[in-house]
Amino acid sequence: MPPFFPSFAVILPAAGSGSRVGGNVPKQYLPLLGKPVLWHSIRAFSQMEECVEVVVAVNPEWQAVAEECGAGIERMTYVAGGTERQHSIANGLLGLRTTPEIILVHDAARPCVSRRLITQVVQSAAAHGAAIPALPIAETVKRVDANGAIVATIPRHELRTAQTPQGFRRQLLLSAYAHATLHNILGTDDSSLVELLGHPVQIVEGELANLKITYPDDVRKAEAILVERKPHP
Repeated sequence: MPPFFPSFAVILPAAGSGSRVGGNVPKQYLPLLGKPVLWHSIRAFSQMEECVEVVVAVNPEWQAVAEECGAGIERMTYVAGGTERQHSIANGLLGLRTTPEIILVHDAARPCVSRRLITQVVQSAAAHGAAIPALPIAETVKRVDANGAIVATIPRHELRTAQTPQGFRRQLLLSAYAHATLHNILGTDDSSLVELLGHPVQIVEGELANLKITYPDDVRKAEAILVERKPHP
């Protein structure tokens, strides 16, 4: 890694119920190659020496499990999750014990994020202030009315699907959250809050492998991705 690579902290909102997966276990705690999904997400970042802190926002009912996921890592911080993802991240910002140049926000249920993607987002955020990974849309996109009738075909070259980690200069993200709190704004993601400040957000190429555990079959897909990445004897 180049010597100018900045330090960063990551906030992992992990307080959601993950109801679409089914069952009583939130998706971030489902077993993945013998460890909870969150365990893998934590280590994707903590194994990088430039990562100075991993902040996990958790439901108090799952605090013990979350702490087990971070066992053995000195740079861990745990905060209470909120009723909305944005509130969890706000709590994470308040709970930061370090002052890194860059703050990343990453879905706890994206365990397959690669070091390459993390590096690109951090470097782009350092250069531009804000950066997120995103993928082009392969299918044709239609806008429909309340009755299900097509009213428009959206040019897909203008569209991207956003992923995480989303990265920001620390003060920019703090300002975006202060603005959202002041005006009672609930954004769709962190970059949308930064956009409301009038600050441009840079796109870096996302990865298909950086999937989010949403449905039961996603665990099998994630296992296949992680197994493939392991060094072969």
